[in-house]
Order: sequence, then C-alpha cells, then structure tokens
Amino acid sequence: MKTHDFLLGIGDIASATKVSQRQLRYWEKKGYIHPTKSSEERRHRKYSYHTLMKVSMIQSYVDSGYTLSVAVEKSSKHEEMTNALKHLIGDRLRDFNILEDGYELDFGAVEGISESKNLVAVIREGQPTKFILREKSDL
Repeated sequence: MKTHDFLLGIGDIASATKVSQRQLRYWEKKGYIHPTKSSEERRHRKYSYHTLMKVSMIQSYVDSGYTLSVAVEKSSKHEEMTNALKHLIGDRLRDFNILEDGYELDFGAVEGISESKNLVAVIREGQPTKFILREKSDL
C-alpha cells in the first residue's frame, strides 16, 4: 500500500485517535504534525497515514503520563529507530524462513568473519531472539 496516497481529513484523524480537532490544530501550530495537502484557504487539511500513526503514538505516550513535549520527543526517537530498522532490513536481509514455532532471518555475511558463514537471527515463540553464525551451505 502506498501510504503517501492514503489521505485523511482532520476529522478522520480526530475520530481514529480520539485527539480533538482543536488539539490537532494546536499540534500543527507547534510543528509536531503537518498536513500533507490543504486548500488555498487552509480549511481542508489532509493528513497522511504516517501522520495518523504519529498522532496515535504521541497520544499513547500522553495517555501513559508523559507531557506533550516529551511524548513528541519519544515519538520522534521511535520514528528514527523504525527508519533505521527499515534500512537494515532492506539492506541486509537475504532470506526469511518460517519455522514451526518462529522465524529465521538471514542477514548475510559478517565483515571480518568467515565469508562462508552468515549471521542468522532465530526468533522462537516464548524465547529470546538468538543470533548465530551458520554455514552458507546449511541455509
């Protein structure tokens, strides 16, 4: 789904997140969120799916007891981490296997380690994730 083509009005964002339109306008004024498109008179704000998720995350932090400014900061850090993980996965993920009780993610060779081994993350239900080096021939 192309999230940049999925636009919502301010009322839709308010309804989905339980953040009032008045509060959303305040957040916009403070620079915490930005409309994607608006009419020339700025009466019809349109927001992206990304903004919907950001508003939801900020409100979740506020509901957990954080101040608005701290909630925005935590949301921004979370967004940076998400972008870094997207980059890591897009850049390094070589293979993905479904196990009976989890998953294996092959991240390819590790620099400075044998070229014949790949770093594999093993994720199993109810267990901590393990990283192992596995011979490429076993993959």
